[in-house]
Amino acid sequence: MPLDADFLWPGTHADGAVGPPEDFVEAFASSMPSRYRVLFDPRTIRRHAAVSYRRGDRPAHAEVWRSLADGSAALCVVADDRPGLLSAIAAALISHRLDVITALVFSRVDPRGHCEAVDIFWVCRDSAEDADAIDAAEAVSIGEVLSAILAGNISVEDIVCRTQASRTSSEAGIVVRFEDTDEGGLAVLSVEAPDRPGVLLAITHELFQQGTQIVRSLVRTARGRAFNSFELVEFSGAPLSIDRRDQIRAAVFASLALGEQ
Repeated sequence: MPLDADFLWPGTHADGAVGPPEDFVEAFASSMPSRYRVLFDPRTIRRHAAVSYRRGDRPAHAEVWRSLADGSAALCVVADDRPGLLSAIAAALISHRLDVITALVFSRVDPRGHCEAVDIFWVCRDSAEDADAIDAAEAVSIGEVLSAILAGNISVEDIVCRTQASRTSSEAGIVVRFEDTDEGGLAVLSVEAPDRPGVLLAITHELFQQGTQIVRSLVRTARGRAFNSFELVEFSGAPLSIDRRDQIRAAVFASLALGEQ
């Protein structure tokens, strides 16, 4: 059953921007993975297509496609797909003091033959004392920061270091493992850890540092815990060997367990 935005995430969506032509929407929908079309209803798909349409030639673009009553929001982030993109998005979000509640990552080939990432994030402020709504202007800023990161003008490493400096070292409650069964030849890494601002950034940055490419991912938080699943291959597209999986698992665990000394 498709996710109906109005039913599951009641709120408003009014950006006032010009929507895409109908043929663009149809091409967008047909180019997305089948699981995307199962999850989202036609009206929501049209909204995501509009974000892709309004990106134009920019490296990245972000918009709020659903604002929620508690001040949180659903963002659609569209960018040229490349290794390390999810880490760059996580850095752009944490730089705006946003924490990821749930994330769904998709990829498509656009009519020009370019690989485009269409990533959906449900986000909230990283501090309960911060009641500012996440609005359209902030989404634009997120897209601009992400574009600057992708262009090399802002360093993900600097943002990672600032995030690490505020966290506590602890191995308690951290579980990092590769699933016994691969999904279509992809190695599936599962990570469970105490939720805190920057946890997605820490994981995705380490995966990028380890030379892996995230093909698909599912991120969610519940009751103070972060649950993350990543389908991985090497940068080259080759499958991960057993030795590489052990190396990656240990590196991700260390990244989560060790704060900056």
